[in-house]
Amino acid sequence: MAPDISWGGSGGTFNLRAAAVIYRGEEVLLCTVDGLGYWFLPGGRVRFGEPGDAALARELAEELGHELPVGELAFVVENIFAGNELQHEIGLYYRVAWPAVLAPDDLRRGAEAGHAFGWMPVRTLGSVRFEPAGLVPILQGRRGTFQHVVLGRP
Repeated sequence: MAPDISWGGSGGTFNLRAAAVIYRGEEVLLCTVDGLGYWFLPGGRVRFGEPGDAALARELAEELGHELPVGELAFVVENIFAGNELQHEIGLYYRVAWPAVLAPDDLRRGAEAGHAFGWMPVRTLGSVRFEPAGLVPILQGRRGTFQHVVLGRP
């Protein structure tokens, strides 16, 4: 198995991440991990040699326990922020349709320990701690065209 596209050095940390934008009516699917303290869009790191859409399909199968069809690329996000050190993340955000054959609450089949999922009304997304917070207006806007988003310009 190839390693994740993620590395750190004296200047900071870089990650390449693929995530799903899954709407169900006026709700969006969110994920959190025990002890993390915030919500985010489901997904994970891309591995060397792995296309972004394949990485997302793998992550969703691991986390949700369902093989969901990954759709078109909705936006690319450059997220630059400071934690203990400078972080630079490139996020590939794909549209994913929740299959009609699955119940909306069928969210607990995955093998990833500590992950929890929930549907959040898009209009109230700003009422919870969501990261990256700069995506809230973009998710609420629900534009159908591709976007390049830069968050946290230093």
